[in-house]
Amino acid sequence: MKILLMSLNSKFIHTNLAIQYIKKYYESKHPDSLASLILKEYTINNDMDVVLRDIARGGYTHIFASAYIWNVEHLEVLFSNLRLIDSEVKIIYGGPEVTYNPVQQLKNKFFLDAVIFGEGESVFSQLIEQIGLYDNEEGFRRTKGVAYKTINGIIQNEAMPLIVPLDQIPFPYSDITEFKNRIIYYESSRGCPYSCSYCLSSASHGVRHLSFDRVKQDLAYFLKSEVDQVKFVDRTFNTSKGHALEIFRYLIENDNGITNFHFEITATLLDEDYFDVLKHARPGLFQFEVGIQTTHQPTMHAIQRPMSFSLLREKCLEILAMGNIHLHVDLIAGLPYETFERFLTSFDDVYQIGAHQLQLGFLKVLKGTAISRELDLHAYKVRHNAPYEVLSNKYIDFESLCVLKEMETLLEYYSNSGKFIHSMAFFMKKQNAKPSAFFIGLAEYFNKNGYFSSPVGTYRLYEILYGYYVETFEESDLFKDLLKVDYYFANLKGQRALFNYEDMPNFNAKRLELLGTEHFQKNVLMLKERQSAKQILKNVEFITLKYDIMALIQNDYEQVVEMANVIMFDYTGRESTKMIAVSFEEEQ
Repeated sequence: MKILLMSLNSKFIHTNLAIQYIKKYYESKHPDSLASLILKEYTINNDMDVVLRDIARGGYTHIFASAYIWNVEHLEVLFSNLRLIDSEVKIIYGGPEVTYNPVQQLKNKFFLDAVIFGEGESVFSQLIEQIGLYDNEEGFRRTKGVAYKTINGIIQNEAMPLIVPLDQIPFPYSDITEFKNRIIYYESSRGCPYSCSYCLSSASHGVRHLSFDRVKQDLAYFLKSEVDQVKFVDRTFNTSKGHALEIFRYLIENDNGITNFHFEITATLLDEDYFDVLKHARPGLFQFEVGIQTTHQPTMHAIQRPMSFSLLREKCLEILAMGNIHLHVDLIAGLPYETFERFLTSFDDVYQIGAHQLQLGFLKVLKGTAISRELDLHAYKVRHNAPYEVLSNKYIDFESLCVLKEMETLLEYYSNSGKFIHSMAFFMKKQNAKPSAFFIGLAEYFNKNGYFSSPVGTYRLYEILYGYYVETFEESDLFKDLLKVDYYFANLKGQRALFNYEDMPNFNAKRLELLGTEHFQKNVLMLKERQSAKQILKNVEFITLKYDIMALIQNDYEQVVEMANVIMFDYTGRESTKMIAVSFEEEQ
């Protein structure tokens, strides 16, 4: 047997943890197997003709593919064509897109021979063993967790028991160099204790954890390898307080100064014990994602996610107050009982928390979820194609969702990008309107000028925001200075026509002289060794301003002072840019 384990990832930087686990698990259970296992990760951005040629030339007897909402349509194109040129190869799907209706999948896809459902490691391992001992149909018949086609129809076997303990699944990354420049996904547990009606994880019950000794061994490998980021895919990482705190402590104590760890957490579970540990984390070590989804109580209950928003808000603010953890929060539009106006309230509630990122998502009705059985109850109209996003329901119409889509685009441009931190804060404070009103107004400005109809470059976004400011208020050199500070703070280079550049005699000579002084290098730049001024200049930028923007920021955008001054941006830090007000005279 020559077996291909494959995926079509959404981006090159992603990895498919599932097929990595499946391959390692099978090899651990069958070290002397004669089966040849090939693992390949393509992306949906690859030319499907190129992928087709590569697979067709492989001479595979069996192809196992992970099906997800982002790749299922690409897989259909790929394998419907492969079947026309190879009638013998067995094509088997696994993954969340097929696991809850395997019989229907087999009925609808002429090219598909079987579907494995449940945890793929044990099903795949047993299936390949049985096929090796017998043949394809007998192997299918003898393996739990398989649905398959026969000449007499489609048969679905009983489910395979869950893997207990999880430690028997081997570590998936034996050679981390294979994943250079890609996100490293990792799980320390499986399952979720919650029953959110829109989530596939609600279909499984109970949570199983890897032992801490095993987790510590895995994390030590990541730390030693100095990978950039490890993204935990545990559905709710901190459901077990002891498990979560052990991992947080270990990572803080063994921090390599480089690797970042991302966790999905339930913020309301955080207590004093958590914060006593987390306050010791290096800035940039941890990144938390908190799924808020809505602040409307009837909606929370409808999706089986009741919680106290006031408590959640309090915990998020406590995370932010520590100043060392990046916070990402989520909202979902299109949930039951939430009208357009009420969703805007949720948006304002969550935006005002001040998280580093706010993801505005849209409900996707996934197969196997509780909400997929409530379509008539809420009059849902859902896209027929993946990712099965909501078009409307009895509470919110399509046009309102279109407005929210435009808000989502602008949120990514101007808030989540981190490129407009100070100009946005000033604009919204001066406007004295709710955040949702600001973004709706900006969307109207974009529509009026046709900016949504084509891609917009980064610098062009600065020009557009200035145009919207002028339309809302008036021409302003102060706002140009704020945009200029944001532009250079984001490590964007080059002089731009929008910004004012104040003339300062001998500016270039003065900045080189300043950078060359021992006092400045040691006490401002915090350099351990002396460097030449020209060497330092490769990692810093000086700009001149009409207004004292540093004072404006420090006074919560209320005290405006017109005063020619200079700001230096230091780009050497891994986590953030340093912005320093300098005086050429005082530092000599």
